Amino acid sequence: MGTMSSKINRQLRQVLEEKSTELRTQMGNPATDPALRALADPYDSADWAEKSHQEWLFLQKNKLNMALLREMEGALERLREGTYGTCMDCGMSVSHKRLEAVPWARYCVTCQERRQSGSN
Repeated sequence: MGTMSSKINRQLRQVLEEKSTELRTQMGNPATDPALRALADPYDSADWAEKSHQEWLFLQKNKLNMALLREMEGALERLREGTYGTCMDCGMSVSHKRLEAVPWARYCVTCQERRQSGSN
């Protein structure tokens, strides 16, 4: 990441840390979710079904958030190691524009597209 200034480095680190904290907060107890709290005392089977569905959605959202959190923690680790901003496939610099859009990006656009298309 030699081409990126330390100011940009600090800004991206702050974005990653703030988003990471936000995700951790969202991944709290299901009882803290307003949609689930509204269904705290279900009286009939429709209420139970709705509560089960809301809990399932909460768990699915947490699963996605956890994956994103791992990506962010990986980016913070790369920042500490000095490898942040370098594509993990080809070793070229990841564009600043891409890092601004996706601060946890591990691959340059070319390598990311190749991975998504399934070709190596």
